[in-house]
Amino acid sequence: MASSSIFVLSLAILLCFTQSSSGVDEITYAADASKVSLALYYESLCPYCSNFMVNYLPKIFSNGLIDIIDLKLVPYGNARITADNVITCQHGPNECVLNTVEACAIYVWPSLDKHFKFINCVETFVYKGQQSEWRSCFSKLGYEEKPVKDCYNSGLGKKLDLKYAKETNDLIPPHKYVPWVTVNEVPLYDDYENFQTYVCDAYKGTPATVCQGKQLEISTKAKSDQLVKVTYIEETSPATKIMSTVAKGRRQMRF
Repeated sequence: MASSSIFVLSLAILLCFTQSSSGVDEITYAADASKVSLALYYESLCPYCSNFMVNYLPKIFSNGLIDIIDLKLVPYGNARITADNVITCQHGPNECVLNTVEACAIYVWPSLDKHFKFINCVETFVYKGQQSEWRSCFSKLGYEEKPVKDCYNSGLGKKLDLKYAKETNDLIPPHKYVPWVTVNEVPLYDDYENFQTYVCDAYKGTPATVCQGKQLEISTKAKSDQLVKVTYIEETSPATKIMSTVAKGRRQMRF
């Protein structure tokens, strides 16, 4: 009996050690089966991504929808990787800097509430064309800068970038542009701004107050006369007015 107990205890210790060993691969999202999975695949200097991050996504925290959502942010977007694992970003080196900073923020502060506030702050500066001021988010929120800076400079940030690259590139169907929003792994395509309705439709529990009386209505009306608010993979330079705000004062960022 004693030897059996020792075996069980040893197995438990081994499992705990295995699960707590350090490394990027241990970063997982333990989704609540009763909640709806909402994922945002984006890149830091995409103007439509920052618009969504600043003007749409925060609403889930104020209207109670967050109670039925498991939210995941994936900062990589339309970047590309060369054969020797060099990452090039669609909006240039500054975007690579902020993608890594935001990836490190998610790693350093696993709590959604904490890393979302930081990323939302950074993207608010991007939205205003003031992305060079992003460091002020640390003092503004009362967050310590050193853990994120250490992540960025230690090489861990690069490992996180490659992890998010794989996650983005493994999407089925493949993403065509950003922001790329999925609900229970199903892409919403260019109707992503209507994500709350899809979440309500997908939730199988008692409807949240914000969902009551809301029915999913997917418009089939042609949108040829409307601006499609996405940045395609093949785009290489600003082509719209909203993108020009990102280009203002585009200086080389350092961390």
